[in-house]
Amino acid sequence: MVYGIAIAIGIVAGGRLANRNPVRAVAGLFIAQAIVLVLLSFTAASLLLVVPTLAALGFPSFANIPGLQIYVVHLAKQVRPAAVDVASALNIAAFNFAITVGVWIGGLMVVSPLGLGDNTVGWRIPLRWSLGSDALEPRPSTVAPHPMRVPPHSPPDHRFWRAGFSKIACATSAA
Repeated sequence: MVYGIAIAIGIVAGGRLANRNPVRAVAGLFIAQAIVLVLLSFTAASLLLVVPTLAALGFPSFANIPGLQIYVVHLAKQVRPAAVDVASALNIAAFNFAITVGVWIGGLMVVSPLGLGDNTVGWRIPLRWSLGSDALEPRPSTVAPHPMRVPPHSPPDHRFWRAGFSKIACATSAA
């Protein structure tokens, strides 16, 4: 209930912020959302702390939607004026797709060997994707690298993701 109220307040406040300067509003709200996600990794273990953190997460998560919509429509008017309605629809479709993929990845995390114990994965994976690097992944340091050579990087082990997917597939087909 608290999360839903924060979402409603966030949408209204985000629209007002976006009316002034949509790019600045969206950037600030994404930074706020990142801060709250990092905070969530520390407060998730306590019921008393996680409820206000989730309320704080609802505000920036949905406050950026009006600003993004205004920005997409503005760009579509400049680049392709005849396709403003398509750009607007694709923007909302992208939100719905992201929600679907996020729920799927969350389900994979729950059924993984990590379970809910390593909740830092929830902010490390999107941060890694957004930065386009694997700097946050742990690397084996058994051999000291040669000073003139970059050590080879082994790809991360994705076996538990595949195992989680098969568990979800089996659970849904059995139901």
